[in-house]
Amino acid sequence: MPLSRIINLLLRSLLALLISSPFIFLLLALQSERLVPANAVLSAAELNEVEQLLLESAPESTLAPSRRQLQLSSRELNLLQRYGFQVMGLLPGWSGRLELQQDEVNALLSIQMNVGPLPIYLNMQGSFTNEDDGIHLRELRLGNLQLPDPIMDFAVSRIQNNLLTADVGFDDFQALMDNVDAIELAPEQVSLTMLWEPQLMDRLAYRAQQIFVPLEDRERILDYYRVTKDIVSTIPRDLRAVSLNTFLVAMFKEAQDRSRISGDPVAENRAALQALAVYVNNEDIAQLVGQELAAGVEAASFIEVRLQRRQDLAQHLVSIAAITASAGAGFAQLLSNTKEAYDARYRSGFSFSDMTANTVGVLLASHATRDPASAADMQARIIDMESESDFMPEVGSNRDGISEADFNVIYQDRNSYEYAARIEQIRDLIEERPLFQGLEPIPVLR
Repeated sequence: MPLSRIINLLLRSLLALLISSPFIFLLLALQSERLVPANAVLSAAELNEVEQLLLESAPESTLAPSRRQLQLSSRELNLLQRYGFQVMGLLPGWSGRLELQQDEVNALLSIQMNVGPLPIYLNMQGSFTNEDDGIHLRELRLGNLQLPDPIMDFAVSRIQNNLLTADVGFDDFQALMDNVDAIELAPEQVSLTMLWEPQLMDRLAYRAQQIFVPLEDRERILDYYRVTKDIVSTIPRDLRAVSLNTFLVAMFKEAQDRSRISGDPVAENRAALQALAVYVNNEDIAQLVGQELAAGVEAASFIEVRLQRRQDLAQHLVSIAAITASAGAGFAQLLSNTKEAYDARYRSGFSFSDMTANTVGVLLASHATRDPASAADMQARIIDMESESDFMPEVGSNRDGISEADFNVIYQDRNSYEYAARIEQIRDLIEERPLFQGLEPIPVLR
């Protein structure tokens, strides 16, 4: 065989190997069984525990810099990891487990791959070591393959570079890591000391909101934000405040009109609620859609929006409704409960009036984004509303401003029968309102 043909054959073989190697690599990494058993959805008791962990992690004042010392057990870390998967809708396809050792943590992850009739899983194992300058990835395995150090370092470097150049707030996340002064890993517990920096936490909160806003929704949100300007232009200038009903009816009339064109009432309702929350809370629209899209948008003149003559109730309702529409009722309810527990401990006290507004927001958004039929039905119902009483029960008789100590005397805790009965009473009052009558019940965790 001529030398030229031998060289040509070798080159073709090498090219075929290079082209097929990622596929071969992936096949070796996939397995027929989970490395980590499927994670269960959190129970009500576990959700209450997550709320308590969030409460204990927050400083007494969120407005001033402070140094926080946090301790989490292995069980608590895995509880938070499970909740993260649940909030992002990754269960049951994803399952994970964190294993603490002395100065080391092992992270195990199983991802179900939908590639055929048989279950196939991508199993990953990462070992992280605690060193003087932070936590470092020591070893990474994909299925039966252990990545060589040069490949692992290259992959980590590329991921970091891509995150730094993308608009995902990786620089803020890195700043948060830099604020960790000390971290200790032990077999049953992780302890860390960190600086709570309010401005950084605000930026991270804005980034977290964007995670739940799909790119295709951002232009739609901007359209509805422009609608708030049209609504304000119809309000007499001598009015100092208006009812939330004014904005709800007008925004959902716009959503109904746009749904006839887009054919997607769920997306229209979701965007309307998100834009309305930004306006009612007088926030920057860029926190949802990013600076680039928001650059050319002129903010509407702000007028105070009230519910039962209270601005805070309107803010509670629309904020929780927007979170429910984007991240789900469970996550919204957890934030609502944690906020009230925080207020009871550090601020104005626990408020059943706030809880009522929150629950209305969860139910309204859940029905408005459940499915196309439910979304269209809610558009028609909201457009026909004549007053706030169509969706919000009177809260004037509530005892609010309850301190944590008084709350524990009256209700023991939020797992008690007395507290459950009070929440059920609020739920019944809401479902008696005309907006919600005849609708299929939606579970709301307490």
